Amino acid sequence: MQDAYSLRCVPQVHGAAKDALSFVRDALEVEVNAATDNPLVFPEEEMVISGGNFHGQPISQAMDFLAVASAQLANISERRVECMMDPSTSDHLPAFLTPHGGLNSGS
Repeated sequence: MQDAYSLRCVPQVHGAAKDALSFVRDALEVEVNAATDNPLVFPEEEMVISGGNFHGQPISQAMDFLAVASAQLANISERRVECMMDPSTSDHLPAFLTPHGGLNSGS
């Protein structure tokens, strides 16, 4: 019998989440250091450039990616906790990791 999916896939899920966090950090560093003025005025070159530098798409996409990665980490973590708390899957540990249920069970 194989170990649970939530145990076998920890490196893959955590690695992908780490990559996502790196992407999010890079995107936020770029945006926090970006010029958001509109228009951009370069008096030395006598140039005015109108653009959409103020748009929040790069940050919103990064935050969506962060939400997905966080949800995946939380999901697989919750499954590991459930395996540990359930006596039928925890190698004979007591339910809720306490020998005295009820108020001590955390529920």
